[in-house]
Amino acid sequence: MSLLEILVVLAIFAMGTAVIMPSSAKMLDQATAHAVFFEFQREVSDLRREANRTETPIRLIDPQVQPDPALGERRVRLREPWRYTMAPTLEIDEGGACGTTTANLLNGDRVVMTLRTDDGTCRFSRLQTTAAPPREPSSPQ
Repeated sequence: MSLLEILVVLAIFAMGTAVIMPSSAKMLDQATAHAVFFEFQREVSDLRREANRTETPIRLIDPQVQPDPALGERRVRLREPWRYTMAPTLEIDEGGACGTTTANLLNGDRVVMTLRTDDGTCRFSRLQTTAAPPREPSSPQ
């Protein structure tokens, strides 16, 4: 093989990589977003089981609000740079039933997913609407 042939083959590989990389990066971002969603859901489920086991109500608050342990307030920690906002505060009663809330999963300042729970089981579902979700942190009531 001559040097020119090798350069042509390398150029073809470079063009193929340039075509594949953007879609691979987007796929990786989506996979990370789903992993963060499942971590968030698992943490909320753990809080629900704890409320049921201890028969003590728990309030899941926005991470930007300072929790008051006397009120049973908790926060969920997500991997960096992910965070969430929630409005209103998620109330988990002593039996493990949850109130209705809407949460946003954010990567930096970009809303990646808007979630809602309203069936009492603390299971979040992804909203498919284009309505502007709440972004302000909830405050203790």
